[in-house]
Formats: sequence, C-alpha cells, structure tokens
Amino acid sequence: MIFRKKSINHRQSLFVLALTALGLFLAPNSAKAFTLVDRTGLTDTGFNQLEDQGFNELFVAEGRIGNNSLNDAERELGINRNDRDPNFPAQPVTSGQFVWGNGTPVDFTLDYTGSTVNYTVGNQLLSTTAFNGPVSDIFLRTFATDNSSVKLSDLVFNDLSKTDSQFTIGSLSSSGTSSGPDTNYIQISDISAPFEITGQALLSWTGTEPTRSNLAYQIKVGNSSPPSQQVPEPGTLGAILLTGIAGVGFSRRKQALALRGL
Repeated sequence: MIFRKKSINHRQSLFVLALTALGLFLAPNSAKAFTLVDRTGLTDTGFNQLEDQGFNELFVAEGRIGNNSLNDAERELGINRNDRDPNFPAQPVTSGQFVWGNGTPVDFTLDYTGSTVNYTVGNQLLSTTAFNGPVSDIFLRTFATDNSSVKLSDLVFNDLSKTDSQFTIGSLSSSGTSSGPDTNYIQISDISAPFEITGQALLSWTGTEPTRSNLAYQIKVGNSSPPSQQVPEPGTLGAILLTGIAGVGFSRRKQALALRGL
C-alpha cells in the first residue's frame, strides 16, 4: 500500500509538471496593462534614435494646417506610410481636405483592427487596408512654429478586445515662439490591436496663418519589438501534454517491473 501511494503521488507530480510547462507558454500572452510613458523633452532627433533602437512605425495618422482649405493643392489630413519606407517615406496612402477653425476644437477618432485603419476628423473619414500586423506602442506628436499652437485634449485609449477597457491619456500640446518651434511627444505602451483613440484637436495662430506641416500633429502607430514568447501551435500544445502523459506511462511500467523483480 505504501508503494502504491508513492506511485500515485509520482504520477500526479508528472501531470502537474506537464500542466505547469503548458502554463509557462500561455502566461506571457495574458492581457498586458496599459502604460503611459513620460516622454517629456523627447525631440524628433530622439524619436529617430528610438527607431534606430527598434521602434518600427506601421502607419501614421496626421492632421496639419496644410493650406487650410478644400483646395487639394495641400492636404490637411492623411494616413501615411512610415518615415523609413524605402520607396515612399512618410507619404500618404489616403488623404483629405479640411478647414481648421482658428482655436476651434475638432473631435477625432483613430481605430485599428489589425488590418483596417479608420481615421475620422470632424465629419471626414479616411480609411485604408494598406497596413496590417501587430502593434505594441503609439507615439503622439505635436509641432508648432512661431505664433501658433496645437493641442490634443480629452485623449482616451480604448482596448477594443476587452469590455470596459478605456484609459484616460490626458492632453498634449506645443506652442511655437519667436525662439523656435516646439515639439512634444507622449508614448502609449503595452497595447495591442484592435484599439481606438479618441480626443479633440485644436489648432490656433495669431497673425499670418502657418502653412503645410508647420502646425501639425501625428499619431505614430508601431511595434517596438516582437513578443518574447508566443502561444505554441496546437501541435506543440499536444506534444507538451503527451510528454507528461508519456512520463506517467513510463513511470507505471517501471514500477510494474520493479514489483516483478525485473
């Protein structure tokens, strides 16, 4: 009886070991917490260094002053390629015309399903399926030159894969002065698709109206690094469990041989 109890305990231990190994593969893929990274003082040069270190832009949603009209000589809105695209760096795959009111806040929404980007500013919708793939980070950027300012306010990040998963980001702004332009960043990390960002964009200026990208904001969506561990394929999961079961079977045969004196 004592020997049988030890055998049972041993089989249970092997099962626990197999399940534990399976859990180690599954655990890293549990939901990550939303992280807001302090990027005070980050410049465009610093952002380029982050790209050198492994951040890869997937796409960029942009709002800019353009020529502030419905004339298509300059765009005001765009969903752009990444700035290191070998053929068309930072060029829009889709764009739109928009008239910004001086000091008038405008609602915007950006959502990404993993294969479709929808970007709405006011009543303008831009949509594209040109981008697909995982994401882990978002950088929001504001830029303003002399006598102008841009502010993104009431920013909210929503993890669409879960219910009640909205996170308040706050606001981001830049104000250009006579001493030079002003650039600011916010980074959102530990995210995945599908997601949605909502907020308000406000562009304002005094004197001569700025043009082109001299008053602008961008939402840079990308991936800092591939996941360190991934969920095994179904065949791998089965192999893990079968390894545990095989271990139990081997143990039982070994104990039977011992009882027969072999």
